[in-house]
Amino acid sequence: MSTTADIAIERHDDWIVARVGGELDMSNCSYVRDELTRSIPPDAHGMVVDLSETIYLDSAAIELLFELARRLARHRQDLRIAMPGDSPLRRVLELTDVRAVAPVHPTVEAAVA
Repeated sequence: MSTTADIAIERHDDWIVARVGGELDMSNCSYVRDELTRSIPPDAHGMVVDLSETIYLDSAAIELLFELARRLARHRQDLRIAMPGDSPLRRVLELTDVRAVAPVHPTVEAAVA
């Protein structure tokens, strides 16, 4: 059974903002990966992945963030993550050291500043 991940892509000045809601896990990571990588034009500074509406992340989702950061770095672009400080998923990002490849900001506005 596949779980749902809603993705909305928008341009915010020189950044692509990908709002990912719902569950992000191994059942939908391939789809999410394809959508995100297809959405980054070469003239963007990078991508902000907004996880404020995400309710679940598994190890495949964490690997997706690391992979996306590596992919963007090869094109001299950055990955930033937006997640509220009170999100229960923030601890997952801390334990897996996602901050080593992408800074985590409390809002999209802070991430693109």
